[in-house]
Amino acid sequence: MPGVGRTGVKLVFPGLVVAVLVASLIAAPLLGVSASASDRTIKVLNYSEYIDYEVLRIFEDRYGIKVVYDEYESAEEAWPYLKAGGGGYDVIIIAHSHVKLAIEQGLVRKLDKTLIPNLANLDPRIASHPADPSQDYAVPYMWGTTGIAYVKGCVTEPPRAWKEFLTKSFMERYSGKVSLLSEFSEVVEAGMIALGIDPSDRSSWTKENIDKVVELIVGLKPYLAGFYGASQYIPGLVNGELCLAQAWNGDALIAADENPEVGYVAPEDGTLFWVDYMVIPRDAHDVEAAHLFINFLLEPEIAAMNLKAVWYAPSIKKSLLEPLARSDPELREVLDNPLVYPPSNTKLIPSPVLDSEMQSLVEDARSRILASQPSNLDSTLVIVVGVVVLVVAAAFLYRLSRGASRS
Repeated sequence: MPGVGRTGVKLVFPGLVVAVLVASLIAAPLLGVSASASDRTIKVLNYSEYIDYEVLRIFEDRYGIKVVYDEYESAEEAWPYLKAGGGGYDVIIIAHSHVKLAIEQGLVRKLDKTLIPNLANLDPRIASHPADPSQDYAVPYMWGTTGIAYVKGCVTEPPRAWKEFLTKSFMERYSGKVSLLSEFSEVVEAGMIALGIDPSDRSSWTKENIDKVVELIVGLKPYLAGFYGASQYIPGLVNGELCLAQAWNGDALIAADENPEVGYVAPEDGTLFWVDYMVIPRDAHDVEAAHLFINFLLEPEIAAMNLKAVWYAPSIKKSLLEPLARSDPELREVLDNPLVYPPSNTKLIPSPVLDSEMQSLVEDARSRILASQPSNLDSTLVIVVGVVVLVVAAAFLYRLSRGASRS
């Protein structure tokens, strides 16, 4: 769940391919890369704006393997690629919510851990996440939180909780200038928290509870600009088209770097905590290069570059980044930011790992929300319709009276 480079907002639309040409050929026999690496290509699919693009060039320069890099906006977009065996990709970064499903359905390859020695760099707290605590099939990439981004000049009193944010009385003040995530599992989870339901408790995932969430979100649709991914809500916050957005913490920080008026709230009633994972799809073309790429992203120097670029905490131990920060003020600033590494008193609610039943509930909720016609029609429209009805009725009665007088 993604961000953009600190040097500027880079708009990336679904399907856009960033192909970085090989600058040099450097064989690495000690790491098992063959001499014919210059003929090799690795295809990577990731959330939009969720990497320092320079690391792709470094990988190519070091190993002589060309990187073709595609981006997507939400887990719902990536899932069909996994279902198709990978859709031609060698590495896909996916949300933890979908890892268990991918493993159960045989959509990802079992990893050869001997090819990923940098697994030793993982933070034990992140590595133990229930999506795949043994890293047999999936390796943590980055982690973060989901909260509420807002523009200070537009929002004088930002909401402090989901139960305040996800209400008609609050939303109507900023009608047309609020967005929720296109990642519907998180829309559902935030809605559950707002209704006093714990999304991390599997027993809470009942049709009755999800129906309540659907009713809540459908009622808010008249006030929403839309359900946005990072490449939409970041520039929206920066240029003032949005006043508020359900957002991932790193994206809010990147938007704030472009526009100091942007702030971020970790909701008091529960800030969603998540982990994103690297997997090798079932039908990957170059499995060896895929392992190499995953191992590469776990290097402290590479993780530090990504951290500075996207403001999301990498999955490796923070202690491995501390020595690098001694000579890098920018890295020091990010490591010390409480929105990147939340303090211990932050109420974190783990975003759940979805099983097939939960996934079906999310997909059903998404379909119903997107297809719904909100019941609370805009008051102006109601007035206009009422006036039209009165005019038509008056004309009808007038014609009746004229007809009666003629007779």
